[in-house]
Amino acid sequence: MGKDAFRGYPFSYYLIGAIFLILMIAVAGLIGITYLSTHRTLDENAELVKLQSENNIVSHFRSKEEALRYYDESLNQQMEVAFPAFLQEYSRAGGDPAKMDLEAVKQKIGGEMDLYVIDDAATIVATTYPRELGLNFSEFAPYFADYLAGIRISSGFFPDRIVGEKSTGELRKFAYMPTPDHRYILEVGISNVTPPLKYRYVDENLLRKVKQSNPYLVNVRIFDSTLRQSINDTPVEVRDPALTALLRGIFTNRTTLTLPSSSEGNTVKYLFIDLKDARYGSDVSRIVELTYSDQPIQAALRESALFLLSLGLAALVICSLLAIIVIRTLTRPIGTMVQDVNRIAEGDLDHPITQPISQELITLEESISSMVARLKTMMADLKAEEEQYRTLVQSANSIILRFDTRGNITFINDYARKFFGFDTEEMIGRNVVGTIVPEFGSNGEDLSFKILDLAVHPEKYEVTENENTKKDGSRVWIAWTNQPLFDEKGTIVEILSIGNDITRLQEAEREIQELNNELENRVLERTRQLTEVNKNLESFTYTISHDLRAPLRAISGYSSLLMQDLKDLPEKDQKYLESLRQNAHEMGRLIDDLLAFSRLRMRTLEKETVQPSVMVREILREIRKDPAFAKVEFKVGELPPCQADPGLLKQVYANLIGNAVKYSQKRAAPLVEIGSLTRDGQLMYFVRDNGIGFDMKYSEKIFGVFERLQNSDEYEGTGIGLSIVHRIVEMHGGRIWVESEVDKGTTFYFSCW
Repeated sequence: MGKDAFRGYPFSYYLIGAIFLILMIAVAGLIGITYLSTHRTLDENAELVKLQSENNIVSHFRSKEEALRYYDESLNQQMEVAFPAFLQEYSRAGGDPAKMDLEAVKQKIGGEMDLYVIDDAATIVATTYPRELGLNFSEFAPYFADYLAGIRISSGFFPDRIVGEKSTGELRKFAYMPTPDHRYILEVGISNVTPPLKYRYVDENLLRKVKQSNPYLVNVRIFDSTLRQSINDTPVEVRDPALTALLRGIFTNRTTLTLPSSSEGNTVKYLFIDLKDARYGSDVSRIVELTYSDQPIQAALRESALFLLSLGLAALVICSLLAIIVIRTLTRPIGTMVQDVNRIAEGDLDHPITQPISQELITLEESISSMVARLKTMMADLKAEEEQYRTLVQSANSIILRFDTRGNITFINDYARKFFGFDTEEMIGRNVVGTIVPEFGSNGEDLSFKILDLAVHPEKYEVTENENTKKDGSRVWIAWTNQPLFDEKGTIVEILSIGNDITRLQEAEREIQELNNELENRVLERTRQLTEVNKNLESFTYTISHDLRAPLRAISGYSSLLMQDLKDLPEKDQKYLESLRQNAHEMGRLIDDLLAFSRLRMRTLEKETVQPSVMVREILREIRKDPAFAKVEFKVGELPPCQADPGLLKQVYANLIGNAVKYSQKRAAPLVEIGSLTRDGQLMYFVRDNGIGFDMKYSEKIFGVFERLQNSDEYEGTGIGLSIVHRIVEMHGGRIWVESEVDKGTTFYFSCW
């Protein structure tokens, strides 16, 4: 639904709708706040009731535990007097439980107590109570097995609490004493120990009262430290492995745990009641499982929501009726004023506005009257401006015309009419194509499509230049400035074009283009001549290389043969021959470097993304093969990839690293560093050494051909290597420079572009 769907209704309707919407929001807000407050109150009350119930249960168990402990301790003396006979029988059997007559001992101490012998693995190995023969406390109650281990290595009488027997759950009272050799533990147990009702932990009346006083409590279960459910003080095995694991975790952590129930809306709380007494091995602590339901809260919330909705609906209806009556009374004068304004809008500017009563409407009436007066003045001014605009357009020395989106001319000024040679009647209503615009330009451009596209995409043609035709058929070039004209909906309805004759300018540009073409032909001819010279230079270089290498090889070969055949020559003559051979070898290297330097001018760069780190590793691998450079330390930093000719860049690194090694190898700890850095946003690579260095006043000479700053007898080389490096870096559009200090070392920096 668009905005127009809400237009055209009386103001009173909008006002009533707005007030009704505000009332709805206010009522909904009050209902929501009240509902949330009720919800929070019910939740808080429920938590208080739950907390009271849990406190009652904890207090009940603690008071019962205190009473039972007094009853429990009253049996300790009776059990302690039974151990002397038990120890005497153990001694008689030589410490072997299998040879002990436990039944005889049982009868000797009255026949009401059962006897047990527990080994160091916490297992009952002999007993007068067959049901528990072989019981392993490490599996049944691991914490109690640890307690027994402590008794076995101690001495004395250790009574325990009244607990449920493993196999039947029958309540028994036990006491323990280690054997003198600390190999076994002797255990005495009183069977059928039933405390008086007032000492029992579980008071069914209490649980029933708790359920009655707590409407949120739907079920209660009690578990002891052996992970069995306690029903009327009788332990019952738990068959659910998941529940057993959960109970074991709670006893281990000795904390209370709250979990969501599998039943929707229920919560289960495992309340841990710590009844542990450090004086006894058995832990009589309990876990009380309390299952709570939020159904009472949900029922109360539903009733509250229904009441609040009914109350809110009634309030909304009453307030809406009152609002309608008040609004209709207040807006009636506005309706009368609207009728007066409509008369004025229809053109009756002299129609008076009915005098209102309220201050606001009086101000509005005065504003409307003032607006009507200004409107009359503006209409007169607009008429005068329109006449002035028409005069300005008609007298302008530029072509001014308007045409619609199909290209039909709707306006043309006198200058345009005279320029093109048409009468006004011959142009108005006709299409610009075929009248003042040819269908195709002299260069084949489709001008008819250009006119149609101008009305669709005017932003592409704000300034254009194209051919136009006059009535006599002659063609002229005009520079147009085009501006779209829109209606009130933002749709293009016309194009306003203002043009100026640039025919002479086009002719001048054509002459300049012809001169440029002539200049390009001259450049091509000079380039051809330069290419021919380069070919001749390459041929000359090849000839020099071939003609000079042959005699050099002969000199080197003959000098080597003379040194081998004439071994009896004086040492002075042998030095002359060796010097001759070395000079021939150096001359060969010099020719190779000169050839490499000259061929750089004729080589075409083949740039690609290269990894300088790979090149450096290959170069260092070759250098390390020479034992003379074994003590040189190399440090290679980060070398980001760059765009370069891989072969030429490798030659740059080979020459710079070779120079660094050559001038630093005589140091006590020669060091060569290869890395990169960024200066002013530009990536730079460097090769640094701690060699002999040089004075920076020679820094400009170092890249010249045959320029050497050191004695060639001490440091070999042709003096062309750095010239080659300089030429390669320049070919890449980069730059290279050096920083050095005498006896401190040298650093060469270069960029790839």
